[in-house]
This record gives sequence, structure tokens and C-alpha cells, in this order.
Amino acid sequence: MRFLSVSSLILVLSQLLLLASAQAQNESWERARLASELLSHPRVDALDFQISGRRDAATAQDNLEQASRGMMARRSHYGRAPGGWTHLDVRMLRALLTLANEGYSFRLTSIAGGSHSSKSRHYSGLAFDVDRVNGHRVHSRHPSARRFIARCQQLGATQVFGPGTRGHSSHLHIAWSPVTR
Repeated sequence: MRFLSVSSLILVLSQLLLLASAQAQNESWERARLASELLSHPRVDALDFQISGRRDAATAQDNLEQASRGMMARRSHYGRAPGGWTHLDVRMLRALLTLANEGYSFRLTSIAGGSHSSKSRHYSGLAFDVDRVNGHRVHSRHPSARRFIARCQQLGATQVFGPGTRGHSSHLHIAWSPVTR
């Protein structure tokens, strides 16, 4: 069995750290670009207040603005919300932009902010809620909610709640699974 010298091991580790740093920088740049595009997209409406009526710098609009500036997104600090900050998931942002570019219009009511269940994926930047799709409020007989949900799942969403799910009669909750590295 052959062992690496200490200097060779240090060189390999430093190269791995540089690679990881470059990947993180690319993800940060992509997150900012996607959030910026969503903010200016004519089919995307991001609320500047919480559904609860609170204005706390953790609204859907605030979260996209924060991400567009390369910042972490603020989480609310009321009810079950833990406060603090989180990165918005690039897969989720990419899916939102894809949906808008494919012709869906929607109103984002929550991303990382708001008060949700204690283990909500919102708090990890992995979920969004919408209460309007293609100009109509979400309800059990929404004309295009099923297609919207199916497309979200095709784009990688692994958790979908909506009318028929307790607590989700008036909105869709769409979430991605955490990334394991």
C-alpha cells in the first residue's frame, strides 16, 4: 500500500478546496442571476407582505431582492418561524423561471419567510407558495393548477401540497428535497 507524502496530501486538499470554492461561487452567481430575472419577469408577482399581514423584510419580494444581491434570504421571526437567514435553492429558482418562461403566471406568497410548520422546507430555502396561477386564485377546481403542479414535479419538486391537503386549501406549496453532498 502506498501513502501520499504530507506535501502531496496538502496539495490535493488545497486543490479540492479551490474546486469547492469555485463551485460555490458559480452557484452564488447563478442564484443572483435567477433571482434578478424573476424580479423583472412580467409573469412573476412576488408579494411584499406576508399573508399574515406582517411586513418583516422576509417577504417573497424581499427574499428575491436579497438573493439578487448575492445575500442569503431572511427568514421571518414570528409564530413557528426560526428567524435567521438561508440560501435560496438554485434548483427551485431555476424551476420558477422556467415556469414563467413557459407561460405560467403566478403570485409568490412565500419563499423563506412566513410562519409554517416547524420542519417546513421554506426555512431551508427549498420551498415556495403561490396563491394565484394564470390569473386565478388557487382552489380545488383551479383550471390549470394540476398542470402547474405536474410541471413543478417534472422540474424536480418532491413535495407538493394544495387544495385537499390540510392547511393548503387556497395555495400551492411546492418544495425540493435537501441536497446531499
